[in-house]
Amino acid sequence: MVEEEREVLLEKIRLLEEKLKACQERERELETLLSEYNDILKRQFQLFDEFFEKLGTRSMIDPTTRVYSRDHFMKLLSYQHQKSFEENIPYSIFMVKLSNLKELENKEMVLMKVGKSLKECVRVPLDSVARYSEDTFIMFTVDVNKEVSGKIMERISNSLENIPSLRVKLSFKNYPEDFVDLELALSELERMVE
Repeated sequence: MVEEEREVLLEKIRLLEEKLKACQERERELETLLSEYNDILKRQFQLFDEFFEKLGTRSMIDPTTRVYSRDHFMKLLSYQHQKSFEENIPYSIFMVKLSNLKELENKEMVLMKVGKSLKECVRVPLDSVARYSEDTFIMFTVDVNKEVSGKIMERISNSLENIPSLRVKLSFKNYPEDFVDLELALSELERMVE
């Protein structure tokens, strides 16, 4: 009887030792995960710090037009494209080329008026407008289909007609109807407004 009790106790001790080893292994895994999580949090705080440092600077806002810079817009657009892909949200990209900007006298004033007009055509801050190049603007509108995009394009065209002597070329593409590959869509939009 004593021998049986001894065997039962030894078996219980062995089981407890196995559980202890499993718990220690799990503790090491949790410590590793906690360390990785802390690294991710540190990186997020660094990104927030960088974002707020750039807020209102030339790296985010074009000083002449007061719309987003190309670099900042491309980050927003990449984020929107990924979000639209994951959540199946349609969006549109518009490109506006000022065909005769070089011929106009007060280029800076025209650029300011175009930037202001484009911002008035969309739902800022939900949608975004940027200066894409010296004479080209780009914008995206979220959660709109092709039919609504056509109406937005009409609104843009009507708004820009109020700027004297300005000639523009407009184009747009809708995700996912017209494109899936963002880089290819941007290249096609550039060709369409040339």
